Amino acid sequence: MYIKTIFVIADIIAALTMIPTVSAADKIKNKYGRWLACTIVAAIIATFANIMVALSFDEISAHIAYCVYFVSIDWILYFLSGFCMLYTEHDNIMNRWKHIIAFVMFADSVSIFLNMIFKHAFYVYESVYSYGSFYLTSFDYPYYIHLALDYALILIAFFFIIYRIARTYSLYRIKYLIILSVLVFVVVLNIFYMALSLVLDASVIFYSVAGLLIYLSITIFVPRTLMNVAIDRAVDDMNEGLILFDLSNNCIYSNEFSRSRFDIDPEYYDMEQEPISTVIRTLNEHDERFGTVVYERYALEPGKWEREYYNIRYNQLNDKKGRPIGSYFLIEDDTENRYLVNELNEAKNAADAANRAKSNFLASMSHEIRTPLNSVLGMNEMILRSTNDPQLIEYADNIRQSGDTLLSLINDILDFSKIEANKMELFETDYNLHKLLRDCVNSFSQPLEEKHLYIKVECDEDIPTSLRGDMRHINQILSNIVSNAIKYTKEGGITISVSCIKRGDDVDIIIKVSDTGIGIAREDISKLFDAFRRVNEEENATIQGTGLGLAITKELISLMHGNISVESTPGVGSIFTVSVPQHIVDGTPIGRFDKEPTVGAYRYEESFVAEDASILVVDDVKMNLKLIVALLKKTKVKVETALGGAEAMDLCREKKYDLILLDHRMPDPDGVETFKVIKREGLNTKTPVIMLTANALSGAEEEYLQMGFADYLSKPVRGADLEAKLLKHLPADKVTVNNKGEENA
Repeated sequence: MYIKTIFVIADIIAALTMIPTVSAADKIKNKYGRWLACTIVAAIIATFANIMVALSFDEISAHIAYCVYFVSIDWILYFLSGFCMLYTEHDNIMNRWKHIIAFVMFADSVSIFLNMIFKHAFYVYESVYSYGSFYLTSFDYPYYIHLALDYALILIAFFFIIYRIARTYSLYRIKYLIILSVLVFVVVLNIFYMALSLVLDASVIFYSVAGLLIYLSITIFVPRTLMNVAIDRAVDDMNEGLILFDLSNNCIYSNEFSRSRFDIDPEYYDMEQEPISTVIRTLNEHDERFGTVVYERYALEPGKWEREYYNIRYNQLNDKKGRPIGSYFLIEDDTENRYLVNELNEAKNAADAANRAKSNFLASMSHEIRTPLNSVLGMNEMILRSTNDPQLIEYADNIRQSGDTLLSLINDILDFSKIEANKMELFETDYNLHKLLRDCVNSFSQPLEEKHLYIKVECDEDIPTSLRGDMRHINQILSNIVSNAIKYTKEGGITISVSCIKRGDDVDIIIKVSDTGIGIAREDISKLFDAFRRVNEEENATIQGTGLGLAITKELISLMHGNISVESTPGVGSIFTVSVPQHIVDGTPIGRFDKEPTVGAYRYEESFVAEDASILVVDDVKMNLKLIVALLKKTKVKVETALGGAEAMDLCREKKYDLILLDHRMPDPDGVETFKVIKREGLNTKTPVIMLTANALSGAEEEYLQMGFADYLSKPVRGADLEAKLLKHLPADKVTVNNKGEENA
């Protein structure tokens, strides 16, 4: 009676223990959680059936309870074996055989209940009354068949688990070994129970305990074990060193990086070992307890000593509540980055050297071309000023246009150089858009006339009268696009349409330049703005130009925070649309556009007269000196010349000038050195000195102004520009201004 009571209590405790495990197992976020949950449900049913067997007081109730118990055992083993198969990654086998095995187990379950219905046609057990209960006293063949099926399932699970253990990696063997151990535990307890021929069947408790052990293993023990193993493996595999210390500064861990690079072993470590001692000492010298230190050392690599660099971070280790529990060192190998930085610095230095070489080349090229061009265009201007012969004027005008074309090519290259160096600057002034359009259109009168092309201007009358922006660069943008249109148009003409979109005190000026030219293929539009590149190069080989005009145009528009787009149809023409923001100075509508007639003949009149002013012009080329004297002849300025820096210094010691024009590249001393001597010796100290040079590279003007020069004038020199500089810097009391000035230059 006492054994029966103990048995019932044990069963009840087992059943109650497993009830919350069912819900928890069903929530396992994987493919086998439901199989484990079903295993535990079947175990709970078997446990309560076993309790009913113990509490039975007649043959029928005992018989029913035994049938339920044995059927539950069938399904416990079915679900348990299925769980083990899935957990050991045998999904394919399970999917193929689970329905057949379920059918066999169902047939076995039905046979157990039929045994009762057919009044022991199949003897599962015989029962006799003893002490008010019925007990299992003998077995027959159907019971042994039932038992064989159950153990066959366990043996199959054994086989596949052992197979998986043999084939898997060591990291995952532990979880399969746990499952195998639980199954072995169940089998051993069942064999022990059967060997002792115990009165009550306690095997159901073993199954219940097995299910609980499996649940705890896969949810707690296995994940934590795998996590610890994985973290340990990952920490060893990472390309950084990790060293852990407790609160007493005892080394408790070092990963593979720390052991192999610095021979740091927790069993033999002391705080004087490198690199830790150096890090702590360096931090103490800076009154810091924790921080990052750069550690350098020489290591013997195959055949030579190599310098190594490490970034070592020493930090405190805290628990979740912020309480210190130790400290750690994190060691990062920075050697490759250091060498990469050195390589990048070397590459940068090489690029800088190449850029300086390019700048020197451009400076030399600019100087060598501009110097003779200065004489050609200057003397040609003197011919235009001094003759009324129509034939000579035509010849000279052709020379002027060719010279301007050559100068434009040089300026394109220098502008592109400025853009590359990010030294292109905007100079904003107030301007009238109608005047800008007229000047642009008139400048193309001759090439348009030669190709028999028309040009039309359609300008919105509501555009503000006065705008503020970089007029020179807007003119350059418009000129580049119109020039490009003229080059690729054989018949028809060009139409310039201008409109605006107002935004408070600002306005977006929208300029559309459409032509009836050869057009551009869609796939070539993206190449239009590439430097030194022209589309259909073979077909357009005879067209002049550097291929920089549109590239510079796009960069200038971007610099102004505008945009440009292109639409084109081959054989029909192209439309270039430019939008640039400008500031409104006078919002009065500009009105109707009237194209002023192009000035047909060259007429010059000096912009000022300064009979009392005296200037000194210094250049090592006699032709340049003659040119300046000739260009200033009608201004009546007293011009003295010097063929070099030494002669200029002698003249400055004898006389004070109102203005000095000084060339840069001259034989020793050059213009800069001459300027320094003049200022250092107190010669013409307050006299403004204008740098007159063929150097028009990016940043050249700024450099000269920083040196102390009053202004900058690039060659080739135009009469109008020269007079403008003199008018700006000569004493006002010595100058009489002529408001007519130069009508055409």
